Order: sequence, then C-alpha cells, then structure tokens
Amino acid sequence: MLLASAASLFISLNVFAKQSDEIVAVYASVSPDYHRTVLPGGTFKPEFYAFGEGGDQGGGQNDFTIDRLRFTDIAHLIAPALAAKKYVPCSTADPSQPELLIMVYWGTTIGTEGTSSSPEYQIAQSLAPGPLAPLSPAPNGLGGTAMVSDPSSSGRASEGQSLAAIQAANDSALTQSISISGMANRQRDQRNRENAALLGFLPELKRVDHFRMSSFAQRRQDVIEEIAESRYYVVLLAYDFQELLKHKQRKLLWETRFSIPERRNRFDEQLAAMAATASRYFGEASEGLKRNSLREGHINLGELEIIRVEPESK
Repeated sequence: MLLASAASLFISLNVFAKQSDEIVAVYASVSPDYHRTVLPGGTFKPEFYAFGEGGDQGGGQNDFTIDRLRFTDIAHLIAPALAAKKYVPCSTADPSQPELLIMVYWGTTIGTEGTSSSPEYQIAQSLAPGPLAPLSPAPNGLGGTAMVSDPSSSGRASEGQSLAAIQAANDSALTQSISISGMANRQRDQRNRENAALLGFLPELKRVDHFRMSSFAQRRQDVIEEIAESRYYVVLLAYDFQELLKHKQRKLLWETRFSIPERRNRFDEQLAAMAATASRYFGEASEGLKRNSLREGHINLGELEIIRVEPESK
C-alpha cells in the first residue's frame, strides 16, 4: 500500500464561478463513530490524512484519459477538494501523525447499454420462429378441384402432420429463445446491481424499484439508464489511521463515491472538478444519491511526496 502526503502541494484554486451541464452523481455515508469538531468560527477542526493507493479498477476498453494517470496524479487532483473541507495532508517528517488513511480507488464501469446487440440476444432472436403458413383450403369441387370425402386421400392428413411437426419444432425453438433471453436479462440485471453498488446508486435503485407499475415508472427507468451507461468513478474510503497503526484493524469512518458518464467526458480533464463537486459530502452523509452540476476550476500543483510503501493487507 502506497502512503503519500500532499504536504508539498502549492495550490492555486479558482473555484468555481462557472458550471457545466454535466451532472456528478455522489453518494456518501458516515460511521456513527465519526464526529468532526466544529471550531468557534463555524469551520471544522483540521484533520490530518495520508493517501493510500487502492488502484485503478479498470474498465471495458483502453482509454488513455484514465489509463495514463498514476496514483500520484490522482492524489494531486483530489487533494485540493479535501483541503476545502479541512482535511490536511500529513507531514512527511511524522508519518504517524495522520488521523485518517484515505484509500483512493478509480476506474470505469462496464455499462449494459446496447446489450440488445450482444451475442446472447442475437442468438435468442435468431431462434425465435416466424409465423406458420396456414393450411391449404380443403378441396370443395370448385375451380377444378375434386371434392373427396376421405381426408387421407386429399393429402390434408399428411399436411396437418407436417404442420404439427413444424409447430413442435417452433415451440422448442421459442422455449430456447426465451431461456437465452432470460439468462441475458439476468446477467444484465446482475451487472447493473454490481455497478450500482460500486457507484453508490444501490440505495436509489432500491428506492425506485417498486415504481415498476406506477406513474413514477419513468423515474425508475431514468435511474436504470444512468447505471447502464459506462461511468468514470472515484471511491474514497477514509479509515481510522491510528486504529490501523496500533491495532492493525481497518475501521471505516466515512466513504464518498462520485461519478460522471464516460461518454462526452475525459477523466483527466474532469477529475479535479468532479472532486470539487463531491467535496461538500467529504466526511458527511449525503442522505441518499445526490446529483450536482459539475463545477469547473483550475489547479496548479507541486510535487507529491511519498512517505513509504507498505504491503497491502489481505
């Protein structure tokens, strides 16, 4: 685990007169054991932290706007947003100083948009039978056809048997088509739920799940569509550093998850603004999923100093 201090950062932050149309989704929760001290002026008492490298969790395809960033780059871009909430980088001279270890994870979800064109759905569609041709009309003596009383001699018995065999085959193909479609739907729904948990959408998804047959059904569909698109995300998990240092126990104090759609965006250009938008919830509960306009800013940073590297605990 890489521990880093942002103590040598020189920050010039122009916040944030301009807003874009892009929406940042934010979810934050806090442990009941975590309480910040409020100073007489109404600001929070500063808390010292060290970064921990959770790592790039990957995505569905190569994307140089995120792949080229190292952990130190990510830490550089997030540190000013933490400073805005009085989270102060620890001193490299005293690596036991931090009160918080903030683990940083980032990546891109593999969305389920366009799954109707997936191989499973294409196979299911190819198996779906077309309509059967109707039986030919029975001979009635008109138009030059002979009227017969015995169906077997008119050929309609064999025609009926052929249609019955075709119908049986179609029924089997339809069953297979429905089965494959159902399996693909379950895989899509499972991935959606996994992405929802990662992004912080799971409470929102549970809240709107019962809207299926109500006048709010569109609200549920909107949430599913947000989850289904591939999204850039960052997860910050803040642990009690002293508890980890003294007792080797990871005690989670707060977490913040924030994301924007991958489409139309570049992770390297938007990360600082994403963090600034989400920073209002650092160390505080969001009380559900929040959506806020992306705030734009400019950041000039110095070098990030590495305290030490420790092995990741299992």
